[in-house]
Amino acid sequence: MAYSESMTRAYVEKRFPRASDAEHERLVVDWLTKPEQAEGIATDFERRVRPLVGLRVLDAGCGNGGISIAFTNSGAIVEGVDVEEDLIAIARTEATNVGSSVHFTCYDGITLPFPDNSFDAVISVSVLEHVDKPVRYLSEILRVLKPKGVLYLAFPNRLNPREAHTRLWGLTYLPLLLAHCYVHLTKHNPLKDNGIHFYTFWDAKQMLHSSEFSNRTWIIREEKGISANPLKILLKRIVRLFGIPHQAFLPHVMLILEAQKTA
Repeated sequence: MAYSESMTRAYVEKRFPRASDAEHERLVVDWLTKPEQAEGIATDFERRVRPLVGLRVLDAGCGNGGISIAFTNSGAIVEGVDVEEDLIAIARTEATNVGSSVHFTCYDGITLPFPDNSFDAVISVSVLEHVDKPVRYLSEILRVLKPKGVLYLAFPNRLNPREAHTRLWGLTYLPLLLAHCYVHLTKHNPLKDNGIHFYTFWDAKQMLHSSEFSNRTWIIREEKGISANPLKILLKRIVRLFGIPHQAFLPHVMLILEAQKTA
């Protein structure tokens, strides 16, 4: 799978008109590497959760459709939704080009267009930081998941010294006004054009605690990671002694969540 460079460039220049030429180029290069990233996410899901064959999966914030297509290639039955019509059009074009059966839908960003208990799994990768009402977003995901269904959640960690979207060092540690100035002075795309919010593991945990659907809630699956580095293993054990999961310090917070009945 490979996206058209001309199609990608046209979208980036239209979507981010105030970004510099250098920033446009960086975004295009990032986009063109997404198919490889998407395949890695599909492999990681199977390692950490279960095989994808036959699973009904929702990509909640599918963007250009790369993850949806990669999951379909691994045997899942996938629905992709996004709030941007241009992205949905690109995703549909790419799916047609590669013969993928993914169904893409543009939605209002508030209510997912699916009945309760529709999916075995939901994917949300680099979406939460763009959502204006994250508790509502997570509650809707909880609604459409089947009991014991899982959410594969990943978002940039505010604690990481280098911000994921702009690649600027120290941006997330600044007060919001100074962060906007920093982005402007470095000629990056304005934060509000991306709708970026900065979150930590603890922010997400509070959102998950606040989100609800009927008598169902979230539980975070405990994971110890697969690192073979003795120093990393030691550090993970140390932070666990304080009740802190190692994911809280990763560049991207990555959590496997399960929809569990409370009564």
